[in-house]
Amino acid sequence: MKKRRREWLLTWLGILMLSTLAIAVLGVQSTCAFAAASKISKENALTPYTKTEDGYSEQSGITVTTSLDKPKYKSGETANVTVEVKNTNKYDVSEVKVKYKLPNNIKLTSGRQFETIKTLAANETKQLTLTATVTEDQNAPLVKGAYTPYIVGAICAAVFIIALAAFFIAKKKKGKQTLSMLLVLLLATNSFLYFAPTKAEAEKAENSDAKEKGSEDTSGTSKKPTTETGNYEVPLEQFFFRTSVHDPSVVKDTKTGMYYIFGSHMAFSKSKNLMEWNTFETNIHTDYRTLFKEPWNEWAGPASPGKDLSGMMWAPDVIWNEAMQKWCMYMSINGDNWVSSICLLTADNIEGPYEYKGVVVYSGMNNPKIKVDEKKTDIYKVLGDNADLSRYTSTGFSCINAIDPNVQFDEKGDLYMTYGSWSAGIYQLKLDVKTGLRDYGTTYETKRDESDAYLGVKIAGGYYCSGEAPYILKTGKYYYLFLSYAALEAVGGYQMRIYRSENISGPYVDQNGISAIRTKAEDVKLTNYGLRIFSSYDMHGLSKVEVAQGHNSAFIDDDDRIYLVYHTRFQSESGTMEMHQVRVHQMFINEDDWLVAAPYEYSGETISDIGYAMEDMAGTYEFVYHEPTSFYSVAGGKQLGIVGKGRKSNKLQLQKEITIGKHISTLSAEVSFVQTAPNTITLNEDGTVTGTYRGKWTYDKEKMSIDLGNGFVYKGVFLKQADEDSRAMTMTFTAEGKNVAVWGVKPPENQKQ
Repeated sequence: MKKRRREWLLTWLGILMLSTLAIAVLGVQSTCAFAAASKISKENALTPYTKTEDGYSEQSGITVTTSLDKPKYKSGETANVTVEVKNTNKYDVSEVKVKYKLPNNIKLTSGRQFETIKTLAANETKQLTLTATVTEDQNAPLVKGAYTPYIVGAICAAVFIIALAAFFIAKKKKGKQTLSMLLVLLLATNSFLYFAPTKAEAEKAENSDAKEKGSEDTSGTSKKPTTETGNYEVPLEQFFFRTSVHDPSVVKDTKTGMYYIFGSHMAFSKSKNLMEWNTFETNIHTDYRTLFKEPWNEWAGPASPGKDLSGMMWAPDVIWNEAMQKWCMYMSINGDNWVSSICLLTADNIEGPYEYKGVVVYSGMNNPKIKVDEKKTDIYKVLGDNADLSRYTSTGFSCINAIDPNVQFDEKGDLYMTYGSWSAGIYQLKLDVKTGLRDYGTTYETKRDESDAYLGVKIAGGYYCSGEAPYILKTGKYYYLFLSYAALEAVGGYQMRIYRSENISGPYVDQNGISAIRTKAEDVKLTNYGLRIFSSYDMHGLSKVEVAQGHNSAFIDDDDRIYLVYHTRFQSESGTMEMHQVRVHQMFINEDDWLVAAPYEYSGETISDIGYAMEDMAGTYEFVYHEPTSFYSVAGGKQLGIVGKGRKSNKLQLQKEITIGKHISTLSAEVSFVQTAPNTITLNEDGTVTGTYRGKWTYDKEKMSIDLGNGFVYKGVFLKQADEDSRAMTMTFTAEGKNVAVWGVKPPENQKQ
């Protein structure tokens, strides 16, 4: 009985030792796997695809390889390090900077820790060399498996000793069986330790499995590609006559089919096709001093010493009022110190003559800079005699500037005017459909950052956050609010952003659910608030680099096409060229009911409602990422903030392990370079995306989406357009996601013939 008990104890003692060893080994591997998983970046930003291995890294066509002259070194030896930087692109990159970071046990003897390559030409390779004396760092990580033989030997010895003890204790057959079992376990232990996969091998196998799984569904499409291409051609005789209208407001005369844009400083133009524009005049050009005598002489003029009315007529908006059977023009008469007003003119014909009808709303009452006579306004008519006007001393939330009107009917046929700018923000008033003036029967509560008894409902801006030129477009179930942020000069960062609401009076929010109303002072051009339609950009087929685009209007034509009309300035070496022109882009509704703008200006294109052939959609595109916080500027003789072909700074990291004795040290390097060529992506027929960014894409007729990882899924449309330079047919896509717009344009050399 005692012998059996000893045999049983010895057997289970051996099993326990081997199990403990196995668990320890598996535990180490699991810990390594968890640590690797925890390093996954949570940064929610679109970053170029980067491949990094020991001694190798690549990004945006730049590859960096670090090699050593020996696989391992003894302490005190000299190591020769070679760093190879290669430009695999078809374009040059500049300002390539290589910076090495060496641990304390690696002492540089020749070469420099910081190198600069002024220009790295297309397909050019540069080699940099370092020589260093290396010493073993006892605190550095051990070489994999350095002590494994000793540990295995000790365990095997222990097991062998136990086996011998069992042999002498057990003299019967059962004792020999116990010994045999222990020896089998000993052999199993050796086999397990010998064949256990290393961390690198496990990761390689995992990546291989993932790749195989990912290849199971690579169609990337929701339907089979159509053979129809949706092609169209732009007639060679098609001309574009430009016009310069600042703050253009667009409207169509359905009786004549003519399109009109009205802008600041009496700049008016018309077109039969949104491409050929001609200026025209109305009686306003000759009679403006008489027409605007009341709002200027009685209100804005006295508060604006040295200013002339000719330069203070800003951003009119024109609309046809069916109830009045009149064309109604709402004109801002601007004054200094917020002393402004918006007045109404009417006409039977869109080109005039116009008659003055009265002021809709005033601003500047009780402002802190200049004393004005509030009795010349209608504020006491609205608020009552002896009303408290003390709140209008705050230019941050209640002293508004009454400019930039936009007048729209809602789905019920009610008429609203949205207006305002910077300082206290954007407000909205209900108008009387029968008169076109303020509806005095509609009252408002005074609630900070929500509404004001005189100004109306607050729908955007405030606290001196930039935001002007409000424009509302209704399509589908949403009202879309356009705002222009920042300063309108070429280097002022001017830009258009969109919010939406199911109600004309809001609340308006962006794709991330952020309100258009500000409740504290912020530099909003440096935020991701609102869908930024596009940035200052340069790309294939662009005749001029557009910058500072803004103060837009938009409309839906009789054929349901949506158009965006805005003014733009252009790139210049100094950034001080303020010449501007009107541009028109077609817009579309994506799968998530957000507006996206065509990459090129409108030239008569019609989107295909049956989709495009795979050969048209697939291929390599110049990829334009409209970074929300990027804006055109000029600094140190360099033009910055232009997306697409603009100046882009890239940075990649790499590491190289050096075995010194039984320990591993790490040499690190950082490589940065400047790219002025566009990023590119390839939409492959199997639904994958490769190139500067990687991911997958799908389509359904003309609709498309592109997933570039990190939570960024952009949804939009494919569209064939004529580029703006050669008018060559170009396949494009436009999409948006998380308030960011992206474009793709496929140069002719990338298109299948």
